[in-house]
Amino acid sequence: MHLRRRLSLLALAFVAAAVACDTGPVDWGDPIVINEVSGPARLVVDSSGHASFVADPARTVNAPPSVGLCTTSLRTIPSSVRLFSAWWNVRRDSSSVLLIASSADSGKSWGRAVAVDTTDVSSDGCNRPPPSVATVGDDLFVAYSMIAPEGKGVFFAHSMGPMVHAPVAVIYGDRLVQTAIAAEGDDVAVAYEDPNGARQQVAVAFSTVQGHIFAWRATASRSVDAATAPAVALAGRVLAVSWAARRASDSTATRVVRVGHIR
Repeated sequence: MHLRRRLSLLALAFVAAAVACDTGPVDWGDPIVINEVSGPARLVVDSSGHASFVADPARTVNAPPSVGLCTTSLRTIPSSVRLFSAWWNVRRDSSSVLLIASSADSGKSWGRAVAVDTTDVSSDGCNRPPPSVATVGDDLFVAYSMIAPEGKGVFFAHSMGPMVHAPVAVIYGDRLVQTAIAAEGDDVAVAYEDPNGARQQVAVAFSTVQGHIFAWRATASRSVDAATAPAVALAGRVLAVSWAARRASDSTATRVVRVGHIR
Protein backbone atom coordinates (compact mmCIF):
# COMPACT_ATOMS: atom_id res chain seq x y z
CA MET A 1 0.00 0.00 0.00
CA HIS A 2 2.80 2.41 0.88
CA LEU A 3 4.61 1.61 -2.37
CA ARG A 4 1.46 2.31 -4.35
CA ARG A 5 1.06 5.63 -2.56
CA ARG A 6 4.63 6.61 -3.34
CA LEU A 7 4.32 5.57 -6.97
CA SER A 8 1.12 7.56 -7.37
CA LEU A 9 2.81 10.61 -5.88
CA LEU A 10 5.75 10.27 -8.26
CA ALA A 11 3.36 10.02 -11.19
CA LEU A 12 1.53 13.11 -9.96
CA ALA A 13 4.79 15.06 -9.61
CA PHE A 14 5.83 14.10 -13.15
CA VAL A 15 2.56 15.22 -14.69
CA ALA A 16 2.44 18.38 -12.58
CA ALA A 17 5.91 19.30 -13.81
CA ALA A 18 4.77 18.81 -17.39
CA VAL A 19 1.68 20.94 -16.81
CA ALA A 20 3.77 23.69 -15.26
CA CYS A 21 5.61 24.03 -18.59
CA ASP A 22 2.27 24.61 -20.33
CA THR A 23 -0.42 27.16 -19.51
CA GLY A 24 -2.06 25.25 -16.66
CA PRO A 25 -4.74 22.57 -16.51
CA VAL A 26 -7.72 24.89 -15.82
CA ASP A 27 -8.94 28.13 -17.41
CA TRP A 28 -10.13 29.81 -14.20
CA GLY A 29 -12.69 32.56 -14.00
CA ASP A 30 -12.55 35.20 -11.29
CA PRO A 31 -13.73 34.20 -7.81
CA ILE A 32 -17.16 35.55 -6.92
CA VAL A 33 -19.14 35.70 -3.69
CA ILE A 34 -21.65 32.86 -3.40
CA ASN A 35 -24.65 32.59 -1.12
CA GLU A 36 -24.76 29.74 1.35
CA VAL A 37 -27.89 27.98 2.55
CA SER A 38 -28.84 27.16 6.10
CA GLY A 39 -28.01 23.70 7.36
CA PRO A 40 -26.24 20.91 5.48
CA ALA A 41 -25.50 21.88 1.87
CA ARG A 42 -23.45 20.83 -1.11
CA LEU A 43 -21.90 22.73 -3.99
CA VAL A 44 -23.28 22.08 -7.49
CA VAL A 45 -22.36 23.47 -10.90
CA ASP A 46 -24.00 23.14 -14.31
CA SER A 47 -22.46 22.91 -17.77
CA SER A 48 -22.87 26.65 -18.29
CA GLY A 49 -20.69 27.34 -15.26
CA HIS A 50 -23.39 28.47 -12.83
CA ALA A 51 -22.46 27.33 -9.32
CA SER A 52 -24.63 27.35 -6.21
CA PHE A 53 -25.09 25.68 -2.86
CA VAL A 54 -28.18 23.52 -2.50
CA ALA A 55 -29.71 22.10 0.63
CA ASP A 56 -28.53 18.60 1.42
CA PRO A 57 -31.22 17.39 3.83
CA ALA A 58 -29.81 15.88 6.99
CA ARG A 59 -30.62 12.20 7.08
CA THR A 60 -32.08 10.96 10.33
CA VAL A 61 -30.62 7.50 10.35
CA ASN A 62 -29.14 5.16 12.89
CA ALA A 63 -25.36 5.39 12.99
CA PRO A 64 -23.57 2.18 12.01
CA PRO A 65 -22.97 0.03 15.11
CA SER A 66 -19.25 0.53 15.62
CA VAL A 67 -17.43 0.80 18.95
CA GLY A 68 -15.07 3.75 18.67
CA LEU A 69 -17.10 5.63 16.05
CA CYS A 70 -16.31 9.37 16.05
CA THR A 71 -19.76 10.87 15.60
CA THR A 72 -18.34 14.21 14.41
CA SER A 73 -16.63 12.41 11.53
CA LEU A 74 -19.64 10.44 10.28
CA ARG A 75 -20.56 11.31 6.70
CA THR A 76 -23.56 9.76 4.93
CA ILE A 77 -24.42 9.87 1.22
CA PRO A 78 -26.87 8.04 -1.07
CA SER A 79 -25.79 6.03 -4.08
CA SER A 80 -28.05 4.73 -6.84
CA VAL A 81 -29.33 1.85 -4.70
CA ARG A 82 -27.82 2.16 -1.21
CA LEU A 83 -26.91 4.58 1.52
CA PHE A 84 -23.22 4.83 2.42
CA SER A 85 -21.52 6.02 5.58
CA ALA A 86 -17.84 6.73 6.18
CA TRP A 87 -16.24 7.57 9.53
CA TRP A 88 -13.15 7.49 11.68
CA ASN A 89 -13.12 4.70 14.25
CA VAL A 90 -10.69 5.28 17.13
CA ARG A 91 -8.45 2.53 18.48
CA ARG A 92 -7.35 2.19 22.11
CA ASP A 93 -4.06 3.98 21.36
CA SER A 94 -5.98 6.98 19.87
CA SER A 95 -4.96 6.17 16.31
CA SER A 96 -7.86 5.58 13.96
CA VAL A 97 -9.23 3.38 11.17
CA LEU A 98 -11.26 4.77 8.30
CA LEU A 99 -14.36 2.60 7.89
CA ILE A 100 -17.32 2.50 5.50
CA ALA A 101 -20.63 0.67 5.60
CA SER A 102 -23.75 0.55 3.44
CA SER A 103 -27.46 0.28 4.12
CA ALA A 104 -30.15 -1.12 1.84
CA ASP A 105 -33.04 0.23 3.95
CA SER A 106 -32.25 3.96 4.18
CA GLY A 107 -30.13 3.62 7.29
CA LYS A 108 -32.45 1.54 9.45
CA SER A 109 -29.81 -1.18 9.50
CA TRP A 110 -26.24 -1.40 8.27
CA GLY A 111 -24.09 -4.06 6.66
CA ARG A 112 -20.68 -5.06 7.94
CA ALA A 113 -18.19 -2.22 8.28
CA VAL A 114 -15.29 -2.40 5.82
CA ALA A 115 -11.85 -0.90 6.46
CA VAL A 116 -10.72 1.67 3.90
CA ASP A 117 -7.42 2.65 5.53
CA THR A 118 -5.87 1.06 8.63
CA THR A 119 -2.43 2.71 8.50
CA ASP A 120 -3.02 5.82 10.64
CA VAL A 121 -0.23 6.26 13.21
CA SER A 122 -1.44 9.41 14.97
CA SER A 123 -2.73 9.80 18.53
CA ASP A 124 -5.37 12.39 17.65
CA GLY A 125 -8.42 10.35 18.62
CA CYS A 126 -11.52 12.08 17.23
CA ASN A 127 -9.67 15.37 16.87
CA ARG A 128 -9.15 15.03 13.12
CA PRO A 129 -10.81 16.23 9.89
CA PRO A 130 -13.77 14.10 8.79
CA PRO A 131 -13.63 12.21 5.50
CA SER A 132 -15.43 13.61 2.46
CA VAL A 133 -17.58 11.39 0.24
CA ALA A 134 -19.09 11.23 -3.24
CA THR A 135 -20.87 8.54 -5.24
CA VAL A 136 -21.22 7.59 -8.89
CA GLY A 137 -23.79 4.88 -9.49
CA ASP A 138 -23.16 2.47 -6.64
CA ASP A 139 -19.46 3.31 -6.25
CA LEU A 140 -18.20 5.28 -3.25
CA PHE A 141 -15.30 7.74 -3.40
CA VAL A 142 -13.62 8.95 -0.21
CA ALA A 143 -11.02 11.67 0.41
CA TYR A 144 -9.40 12.19 3.79
CA SER A 145 -6.38 13.56 5.65
CA MET A 146 -4.36 11.50 8.10
CA ILE A 147 -0.88 10.64 9.35
CA ALA A 148 0.33 7.58 7.45
CA PRO A 149 3.57 5.76 8.31
CA GLU A 150 5.33 7.67 5.52
CA GLY A 151 3.94 11.07 6.58
CA LYS A 152 0.94 13.36 6.81
CA GLY A 153 -1.12 13.74 3.70
CA VAL A 154 -4.37 13.83 1.79
CA PHE A 155 -5.44 10.42 0.50
CA PHE A 156 -8.13 8.95 -1.70
CA ALA A 157 -9.86 5.56 -1.79
CA HIS A 158 -12.59 4.03 -3.94
CA SER A 159 -14.98 1.17 -3.24
CA MET A 160 -16.77 -0.88 -5.87
CA GLY A 161 -19.23 -3.28 -4.30
CA PRO A 162 -17.36 -5.31 -1.67
CA MET A 163 -13.94 -4.34 -3.07
CA VAL A 164 -11.97 -1.35 -1.76
CA HIS A 165 -9.08 -0.20 -3.92
CA ALA A 166 -5.81 0.54 -2.12
CA PRO A 167 -5.56 4.18 -1.00
CA VAL A 168 -3.70 6.64 -3.23
CA ALA A 169 -1.76 9.68 -2.05
CA VAL A 170 -3.03 13.00 -3.36
CA ILE A 171 -0.43 15.16 -1.60
CA TYR A 172 1.85 14.97 1.44
CA GLY A 173 2.36 17.91 3.77
CA ASP A 174 2.96 19.41 7.18
CA ARG A 175 -0.55 19.34 8.68
CA LEU A 176 -3.92 17.64 8.63
CA VAL A 177 -6.46 19.48 6.49
CA GLN A 178 -10.09 19.60 5.42
CA THR A 179 -11.03 17.91 2.14
CA ALA A 180 -13.93 17.85 -0.33
CA ILE A 181 -14.64 15.50 -3.22
CA ALA A 182 -16.76 15.37 -6.37
CA ALA A 183 -17.06 12.63 -8.98
CA GLU A 184 -18.74 12.25 -12.36
CA GLY A 185 -18.23 9.24 -14.60
CA ASP A 186 -14.53 8.36 -14.35
CA ASP A 187 -13.55 11.88 -13.28
CA VAL A 188 -12.71 12.64 -9.65
CA ALA A 189 -11.85 16.04 -8.17
CA VAL A 190 -10.42 16.32 -4.65
CA ALA A 191 -10.25 19.81 -3.16
CA TYR A 192 -8.23 20.38 -0.02
CA GLU A 193 -6.65 22.96 2.19
CA ASP A 194 -3.02 23.03 1.14
CA PRO A 195 -1.11 21.13 3.85
CA ASN A 196 2.15 22.95 3.06
CA GLY A 197 3.40 26.50 3.53
CA ALA A 198 2.46 29.33 5.86
CA ARG A 199 -0.34 30.74 3.71
CA GLN A 200 -3.74 29.07 3.87
CA GLN A 201 -4.73 28.09 0.33
CA VAL A 202 -7.25 25.74 -1.29
CA ALA A 203 -6.10 23.51 -4.13
CA VAL A 204 -7.65 20.78 -6.25
CA ALA A 205 -6.34 17.51 -7.69
CA PHE A 206 -7.97 15.84 -10.68
CA SER A 207 -8.17 12.27 -11.98
CA THR A 208 -9.71 10.94 -15.18
CA VAL A 209 -9.32 7.29 -14.10
CA GLN A 210 -11.51 7.00 -10.99
CA GLY A 211 -8.74 8.25 -8.73
CA HIS A 212 -6.21 5.53 -9.51
CA ILE A 213 -3.83 8.33 -10.56
CA PHE A 214 -4.29 12.05 -10.08
CA ALA A 215 -3.08 13.69 -13.27
CA TRP A 216 -2.64 17.23 -12.00
CA ARG A 217 -3.03 19.67 -9.14
CA ALA A 218 -3.89 23.36 -9.25
CA THR A 219 -4.29 26.12 -6.68
CA ALA A 220 -7.81 27.51 -6.83
CA SER A 221 -7.82 30.22 -4.16
CA ARG A 222 -6.34 33.70 -4.47
CA SER A 223 -3.01 34.59 -2.91
CA VAL A 224 -4.67 37.45 -0.98
CA ASP A 225 -7.06 35.09 0.82
CA ALA A 226 -6.66 32.93 3.87
CA ALA A 227 -8.68 30.11 2.31
CA THR A 228 -10.27 27.27 4.29
CA ALA A 229 -13.26 24.89 4.22
CA PRO A 230 -13.17 23.72 0.58
CA ALA A 231 -16.12 22.52 -1.50
CA VAL A 232 -15.98 21.16 -5.05
CA ALA A 233 -18.36 20.25 -7.88
CA LEU A 234 -18.09 18.85 -11.42
CA ALA A 235 -20.22 19.04 -14.57
CA GLY A 236 -18.42 17.62 -17.58
CA ARG A 237 -15.33 19.77 -18.13
CA VAL A 238 -16.63 22.45 -15.77
CA LEU A 239 -15.02 22.53 -12.33
CA ALA A 240 -16.17 24.66 -9.40
CA VAL A 241 -14.17 25.13 -6.20
CA SER A 242 -15.44 27.13 -3.23
CA TRP A 243 -13.77 28.21 -0.03
CA ALA A 244 -14.23 30.46 2.98
CA ALA A 245 -12.07 33.53 2.31
CA ARG A 246 -10.67 35.81 4.96
CA ARG A 247 -8.25 38.72 4.53
CA ALA A 248 -6.22 40.44 7.23
CA SER A 249 -8.79 43.24 7.51
CA ASP A 250 -11.82 40.93 7.63
CA SER A 251 -13.64 40.14 10.86
CA THR A 252 -15.64 37.33 9.25
CA ALA A 253 -15.06 34.95 6.39
CA THR A 254 -16.80 35.31 3.01
CA ARG A 255 -17.80 32.25 1.00
CA VAL A 256 -16.56 32.52 -2.59
CA VAL A 257 -16.53 30.20 -5.60
CA ARG A 258 -14.27 29.97 -8.62
CA VAL A 259 -15.39 28.19 -11.78
CA GLY A 260 -12.99 26.93 -14.42
CA HIS A 261 -12.98 24.91 -17.63
CA ILE A 262 -10.64 21.93 -17.60
CA ARG A 263 -8.34 21.90 -20.63
